[in-house]
Amino acid sequence: MRIFIAVVEAGSLSAAAEVLEQTTSGVSRALTRLEEKLGTSLLTRTTRRMDLTEEGQVFLEQAREIVAAMERAEESIRIRSQKPVGKLRVDASAPFMLHCIVPHVGAFREAANL
Repeated sequence: MRIFIAVVEAGSLSAAAEVLEQTTSGVSRALTRLEEKLGTSLLTRTTRRMDLTEEGQVFLEQAREIVAAMERAEESIRIRSQKPVGKLRVDASAPFMLHCIVPHVGAFREAANL
């Protein structure tokens, strides 16, 4: 889906291949596999132009929604994995605890959603 979106947005297979850092033939094969899997043409291609078919337009809209949802899901997992988790135990003298540790407890609790 990402390759299909890149081809449409770039306007050509070679431009999409450059953006995706892949070969033009690899992008072409991936697009062909997608069309075969769907059982329809998504693009009409000539040597000078490339246009979306009706099916291609419908698929493009849905593919963009799916890719955006996947990116949001991946980002939420990345953010979640960056949050501190577990118990924090500190063994230190009372003056050190009061002056150096306690002022940071609130920020730690907020970051950990406690």
